[in-house]
Amino acid sequence: MMTHNRFHKLFLLLAILAIGSCSSPIRHPDWAPDVKKALNDFIRQEGNKAVRDYVVFDFDNTCSIFDISEQLMIYQLETMSFGLDPEAFSAMATAGMESYPESLQEILSGLSGSYRDLYSRFGPFTVNGVDAGTEARMAEDPAWKDFAVKMGRMYYDLQEYMTADEAYLWTMGWFAGMTGNEVYDMAMRSHLLYGPKETARRSWMGTESSHSWIDGVCVTENIRELWKALDENGFDVWVCSASEVSPVMAAVDAFGLHDYCKGVIAMTMARDSAGRYLPEYDYIDGPAYLALDDGGWIRDSIPTGTRPMGPGKVEAVRKCLVPRYGGKGPAAGFMDSTGDFNFCTEFASTRLAVCFNRASRKVTDGGGLIAEVAMYEKEALKYNLRKAGRHSDIYYVLQGRDENGLRSLRPYQTTLRLGESTPKLFAGEENLASLDYFKKNKLTVKEILETFCLRTDASDPSNPLGFTYGFLNSYDGYRSKE
Repeated sequence: MMTHNRFHKLFLLLAILAIGSCSSPIRHPDWAPDVKKALNDFIRQEGNKAVRDYVVFDFDNTCSIFDISEQLMIYQLETMSFGLDPEAFSAMATAGMESYPESLQEILSGLSGSYRDLYSRFGPFTVNGVDAGTEARMAEDPAWKDFAVKMGRMYYDLQEYMTADEAYLWTMGWFAGMTGNEVYDMAMRSHLLYGPKETARRSWMGTESSHSWIDGVCVTENIRELWKALDENGFDVWVCSASEVSPVMAAVDAFGLHDYCKGVIAMTMARDSAGRYLPEYDYIDGPAYLALDDGGWIRDSIPTGTRPMGPGKVEAVRKCLVPRYGGKGPAAGFMDSTGDFNFCTEFASTRLAVCFNRASRKVTDGGGLIAEVAMYEKEALKYNLRKAGRHSDIYYVLQGRDENGLRSLRPYQTTLRLGESTPKLFAGEENLASLDYFKKNKLTVKEILETFCLRTDASDPSNPLGFTYGFLNSYDGYRSKE
């Protein structure tokens, strides 16, 4: 028979185990140890309040490994899933291009002619794409290869004439003629097709040029675990993405995140009276979308009024979320690149920011600078979540990943890039030199972020590093907003 003393000890042991279990909902072995601790500390210290707080995630290369929109572009071209006849395609391709050089207009006119030819031989093209037999025949056709190469490269080629943001808006015009539900369904097919595929480099060879990309995109079990833990411990989980909203909602659903998602803020295209997308951005009515308990989505009533890219993500969060949560900004942010730098540095309410390490972000990218700051806080300042808070700093941590095979996170800050056998912490030596400079000069996090985010040429007399760094022309300031 168990004595009272032994029973009491067993009860205490079980209670301790139960407390430990409740306070450490993040358990997956692929988390870097300091990231896992930071997440559990954050949930324990900030969660389960009387009023729910919220966190904001970027999606591409943060929630997902690789880019769902870039993968969708490949799917759309391979299946020729377009809602446009040749005349409508031509109107889409040339929309807003009237003021650009004649050489660009000739390229776009050539694409329109190629589409017309392919439409006559393999079409009509629809939002559902061609059948498997037609897709196979089309893939061997030199005219389709040239069209696919030129369309695939156009996002990059357009940047000779315009900003990357403007070039990306042109690619969103590919959805013109489709309803939001049709874009969602097409994106769902893409996500379900490429999610189970191992990562592979692929290319198309045209008669004059080629186009290469990376196949395979996924959301790891780590992210599902994290979203579930956040939701169950009193946080609303939001996505703020520079991808178009329908593919992001489809990804949330395809990769098993819907039950833990409060809503999605993303790029929104204008629509005609029948609800079909137009090749223009919607600054007036484009809203966030809320996840419903039945698995569906509903439009929110507040328009974002901006493109959620870079500083636009801060604007979108301030417009759509800050009023919803009593004037407060996000408690945590999750990021990978320049497009996320502002929303993960500017809110005074943010306590934690997790940067997913692509190990390709240089000193001229926001992901590169945040990776340096994460290592600076770890190695020089010896921060944990509580200590960072005592110094009025956001706690930055860096999470590595493995881009090979079926893709995963890994329990290190370093990343194993596709096709490489040596893990990398940073993109290059300049990142290490920057980190060394921060340490030698004992800079504050505020000094680092507000100085080294600004684009500064190597020849600038104020440049202390001797090489070009930075990525913003202006910056409102570290922890400057609610």
